[in-house]
Amino acid sequence: MARGIPLICMVMALTLTLPLAATAGTDTHASAARETSLETLVLRKINAVRTAHGLARLTASGGLTQAALTHSRSMVTSGFFAHESRDGAPFWKRLKLFYAPHSRRWTVGENLAMFGGERPDAGAIVSSWLASPPHRANLLSSRFAQAGIAILHDPAAGGVFGGEPTWVVTLDVGTR
Repeated sequence: MARGIPLICMVMALTLTLPLAATAGTDTHASAARETSLETLVLRKINAVRTAHGLARLTASGGLTQAALTHSRSMVTSGFFAHESRDGAPFWKRLKLFYAPHSRRWTVGENLAMFGGERPDAGAIVSSWLASPPHRANLLSSRFAQAGIAILHDPAAGGVFGGEPTWVVTLDVGTR
């Protein structure tokens, strides 16, 4: 991975009709440092972009934040970068554990990014998503009302990260 150059993964957005039953999951990995101040800045930047486009602001969701944190931590500690969980399950199944539907219609989406080298700023993260049509579509979708963001840093991330300093960003968005 080149230092300072973002790599963003394809985005997925999904609208599903699902049964209401869901169970909460937990995440106990703690090897990477969470960047909560950067998470706050990213959500502010996303909302500034949405406001500039005449869209409602995304509100923070505890469930989506926990889903994002679980996935970012799993990717960093297991050395992979994908929307699918480590066991191959699709992202929406992971989100459903933390962000259960409140009605028969449930819409969720996910953006991922990773950065090597120096710590990215909120503008770099949001700009990388805006430069990619599928990521931009999630950021500017009027379907989404809530968001959860998790940014983790590992100074020597293994697996696909090659032992390099890595920041992994997961943005989960949804409406229920």
